[in-house]
Amino acid sequence: MRRLESFTLATFLELQPTHVTVMIHQARYDIPLSQEEHALLQLLQEEPLVLLPVSRDCRQLLLDPLASDPMVLEELNDFKGAADSSVSSEGA
Repeated sequence: MRRLESFTLATFLELQPTHVTVMIHQARYDIPLSQEEHALLQLLQEEPLVLLPVSRDCRQLLLDPLASDPMVLEELNDFKGAADSSVSSEGA
Protein backbone atom coordinates (compact mmCIF):
# COMPACT_ATOMS: atom_id res chain seq x y z
CA MET A 1 0.00 0.00 0.00
CA ARG A 2 1.36 3.41 -0.84
CA ARG A 3 1.96 5.83 1.97
CA LEU A 4 -0.58 8.61 2.45
CA GLU A 5 0.94 11.81 3.77
CA SER A 6 -1.92 14.20 4.48
CA PHE A 7 -4.10 13.12 7.37
CA THR A 8 -6.31 15.85 8.80
CA LEU A 9 -8.37 15.89 11.98
CA ALA A 10 -12.03 16.16 10.98
CA THR A 11 -15.34 16.26 12.81
CA PHE A 12 -18.15 14.24 11.21
CA LEU A 13 -21.26 16.32 10.62
CA GLU A 14 -23.25 14.20 8.15
CA LEU A 15 -22.74 11.09 6.03
CA GLN A 16 -24.78 10.74 2.83
CA PRO A 17 -24.48 8.07 0.10
CA THR A 18 -22.82 10.56 -2.26
CA HIS A 19 -20.86 12.83 0.09
CA VAL A 20 -19.66 13.40 3.62
CA THR A 21 -19.92 16.73 5.42
CA VAL A 22 -17.05 17.38 7.81
CA MET A 23 -15.63 20.27 9.78
CA ILE A 24 -11.90 20.81 9.21
CA HIS A 25 -10.12 23.76 10.83
CA GLN A 26 -13.48 25.41 11.62
CA ALA A 27 -14.60 25.26 7.98
CA ARG A 28 -17.40 23.04 6.64
CA TYR A 29 -16.67 20.82 3.63
CA ASP A 30 -18.93 18.60 1.52
CA ILE A 31 -16.61 15.97 0.08
CA PRO A 32 -17.86 13.61 -2.66
CA LEU A 33 -17.55 9.88 -1.92
CA SER A 34 -17.18 6.69 -3.89
CA GLN A 35 -19.22 3.65 -2.78
CA GLU A 36 -16.13 2.11 -1.18
CA GLU A 37 -15.31 5.30 0.72
CA HIS A 38 -18.91 5.51 1.95
CA ALA A 39 -18.77 1.91 3.22
CA LEU A 40 -15.55 2.62 5.10
CA LEU A 41 -16.88 5.83 6.63
CA GLN A 42 -19.99 4.01 7.84
CA LEU A 43 -17.69 2.06 10.16
CA LEU A 44 -16.13 5.28 11.46
CA GLN A 45 -19.11 7.63 11.66
CA GLU A 46 -19.84 6.92 15.32
CA GLU A 47 -16.55 8.57 16.25
CA PRO A 48 -16.90 12.36 16.53
CA LEU A 49 -13.30 13.09 15.54
CA VAL A 50 -11.29 11.10 13.02
CA LEU A 51 -8.08 11.47 11.09
CA LEU A 52 -8.98 11.50 7.40
CA PRO A 53 -6.67 11.51 4.39
CA VAL A 54 -7.79 14.54 2.37
CA SER A 55 -6.37 16.58 -0.49
CA ARG A 56 -4.59 19.82 0.35
CA ASP A 57 -7.69 21.89 -0.45
CA CYS A 58 -9.92 19.52 1.64
CA ARG A 59 -12.17 18.95 -1.39
CA GLN A 60 -11.28 15.32 -2.08
CA LEU A 61 -11.12 12.33 0.22
CA LEU A 62 -8.18 10.02 -0.40
CA LEU A 63 -9.71 6.87 1.06
CA ASP A 64 -10.11 4.80 -2.11
CA PRO A 65 -6.68 3.16 -1.79
CA LEU A 66 -7.50 2.32 1.83
CA ALA A 67 -11.12 1.30 1.27
CA SER A 68 -10.12 -1.29 -1.32
CA ASP A 69 -7.37 -2.79 0.84
CA PRO A 70 -8.68 -5.93 2.60
CA MET A 71 -6.02 -5.64 5.32
CA VAL A 72 -7.26 -2.16 6.27
CA LEU A 73 -10.88 -3.34 6.45
CA GLU A 74 -9.86 -6.32 8.58
CA GLU A 75 -7.93 -4.07 10.97
CA LEU A 76 -10.91 -1.70 11.25
CA ASN A 77 -13.22 -4.60 12.07
CA ASP A 78 -10.73 -5.91 14.65
CA PHE A 79 -10.43 -2.44 16.18
CA LYS A 80 -14.20 -2.00 16.30
CA GLY A 81 -14.60 -5.45 17.90
CA ALA A 82 -11.92 -4.69 20.49
CA ALA A 83 -13.53 -1.35 21.33
CA ASP A 84 -16.94 -2.98 21.70
CA SER A 85 -15.60 -5.72 23.97
CA SER A 86 -13.71 -3.26 26.19
CA VAL A 87 -16.85 -1.20 26.68
CA SER A 88 -18.92 -4.26 27.57
CA SER A 89 -16.28 -5.54 30.00
CA GLU A 90 -16.12 -2.17 31.77
CA GLY A 91 -19.84 -2.27 32.43
CA ALA A 92 -19.63 -5.74 34.02
